[in-house]
Amino acid sequence: MQEFLKLDNKLILKLKIKPLSPLLIKLSSKEKTSDAGTDAYVSFLTTEATVGTKVENDGGKISVDERTGEIYIPGSSLRGMFRDRTLDILSFDDVDKLYGKVDGDKAQKTRVFIEDAYLYKLENREKFYKKDEKKVSDIKELIKTRAITPIDHFSGKATVPLKFEYTTESFFTDITINNISLKELKTLYFILRDSINGELRIGNSKTRGFGQVELEIDEMIYYKYFGKKELIKDMSKYFERVEEKSLKLGSNYLYEALKLKKDFEKIDVENPNEFIKALFAEVE
Repeated sequence: MQEFLKLDNKLILKLKIKPLSPLLIKLSSKEKTSDAGTDAYVSFLTTEATVGTKVENDGGKISVDERTGEIYIPGSSLRGMFRDRTLDILSFDDVDKLYGKVDGDKAQKTRVFIEDAYLYKLENREKFYKKDEKKVSDIKELIKTRAITPIDHFSGKATVPLKFEYTTESFFTDITINNISLKELKTLYFILRDSINGELRIGNSKTRGFGQVELEIDEMIYYKYFGKKELIKDMSKYFERVEEKSLKLGSNYLYEALKLKKDFEKIDVENPNEFIKALFAEVE
């Protein structure tokens, strides 16, 4: 309850993550052998491990696939991507105030919470839990295999080819930021803009062209608490109240859930919408 009383606002952002280049997959149940190439296992997507999970890769083709968990992007990987990008925009102190830090008596709690990202389409998620004979072929539609031949930078010679799994399917995640400031919201939009410009990558093997993603707003809800100042002027022009997510006591709202209108969700770098113009016209 004490934490609730400290809230001035809360932003919940639902994001669609659209791959612009392959996203590598790691099977969390598969052990790394001593003779395996390092890059074959350095990735950011993983599969929920279960006892008895079995994957046989026959010449780049999955012949037996008994994995029972779906692929997902860990929230920690997304958090690292956002934090690194934020460091390019804000000062170290501002980043620590937002993402928190562990530093003895000077430790700070995080205000950013990023959920694991799952496949955007529900029907694709369900394919990983099927029990019928179509499971292998269904998963092969989502997970593909590719081989590359790395070059040894010391000798300049090709090394043993590496085979890996990847996907180009879209994912979704939820980001929650407590007590977001105007400057932090602007920073968030800078990161979204950078992704549209092709400047955002996640995971390892970035230098090989993997992990490029574009972020798209699926839904933005801003929780405004009673007696607290609006983040920008005339918010009703850009947001609509969601009654079922708001809390009213008598004639006053303890907090209002304000959803960004559909007309203002899309980000056009060349022609920013009226909400973005109003946001960046505000002075903190």
